[in-house]
Amino acid sequence: MGALMNAAPKTSSKRVGVILALTLLLSSTNIGFAINATAESKPSPKATKKSEVKKKPVKKKPAKKKPVKKKPVKKKVVKKPRKISKPLPSPSPKWPPKGFKRANNVYISTPKSEKELVGVLSANNTLLNAVKACDKQVCAVIYVASAEKCKWWEVQSIVIGRYADVLGNLQTLAKGSKAKEVKTIILISKEPVEDYAEILNMKAFCRNDEITGKIPSNRFTPNPELASTPSPSPTPTLTPTLTPTPATNPSLTAS
Repeated sequence: MGALMNAAPKTSSKRVGVILALTLLLSSTNIGFAINATAESKPSPKATKKSEVKKKPVKKKPAKKKPVKKKPVKKKVVKKPRKISKPLPSPSPKWPPKGFKRANNVYISTPKSEKELVGVLSANNTLLNAVKACDKQVCAVIYVASAEKCKWWEVQSIVIGRYADVLGNLQTLAKGSKAKEVKTIILISKEPVEDYAEILNMKAFCRNDEITGKIPSNRFTPNPELASTPSPSPTPTLTPTLTPTPATNPSLTAS
């Protein structure tokens, strides 16, 4: 550098150019050195394995469990005792009963139709059993009632034949009834249905005395005038007897 400084007046322009060239050279060298230094200071990247991509854990939805159908438990039904309501008092029957005829403080009537009769009989088993006899025998049905209580009932009637002749009298006995109670009585004769007989002139009596017969019962008394008269037996005839003639004795001869 001293040599360069001493030769400066002679070749000032050349020296300036050389200085600039050296300056540029040094600067470029320094820059390269700096670049190389910085490059060397940085460690070379090591070969790394392929970067592992961290996958986000997939949250699995919990599997829906099918609900187990439980068999319904049959609960024992405990029946509560029913509240027994107090029976209402039955309305008092109309009195006197409609359509009945009065005779001796007793009211009497007959069924108005077969439908009415069937309804009355079907409501009473005793009457149903009794009416079975009417398939073969002549019968009649009457309703009776009284303002007072009856211990038993008596019904008197007559049985008329096909030609309006009186076949006999019929007496029917039946159980009693309460006051103002309508009672159904079946009259049964012994006449077969095929004879077209009929029961008429019915009279009912409310009885409170001692019972004089079997209850229930029907007693038929035939008309004595219609009773068949027995035919007289034939007069016995005398059979003539033969008188034996005396035998002739040949040994006896008149002398």
